[in-house]
Amino acid sequence: MMKIKKMALHTDGSGYWSQAKQAVTISELSLNYFSLEDDVGELIAHFPKSSWDTNKNGLIYTDDLWIKEFRDELCKSYGISREEAEDIRYSEQGMQGNDYVSMDVGEVFLGSESDLIKNLMGDYMHVLSTKGSK
Repeated sequence: MMKIKKMALHTDGSGYWSQAKQAVTISELSLNYFSLEDDVGELIAHFPKSSWDTNKNGLIYTDDLWIKEFRDELCKSYGISREEAEDIRYSEQGMQGNDYVSMDVGEVFLGSESDLIKNLMGDYMHVLSTKGSK
């Protein structure tokens, strides 16, 4: 996982799984999986349960405002392009977690030259290499 400058994002209650309208703090990002061969990956945005309680509020999944603000913040604070940001979309409902939002990323995102994306990919490769050496 990569610690990031905390993002204060908001939900507008437009999602299928939650009608809550509130701020959500994102403090870490991780790329849990990616395949350059298949041009697909899973980007995870982690939030503390004190910021969003899925038992009370439901899943952030499909909330229009949250994904818009997430993409905007990645462009503004981490210098990824609008095209790269638009290549981020919610993963399926079953991949969502109690303390994270799961998103699919594709070829444009994975092919980025931005430091953020290179660092996320590097973290993933480091985890694979340490698991393989045990």
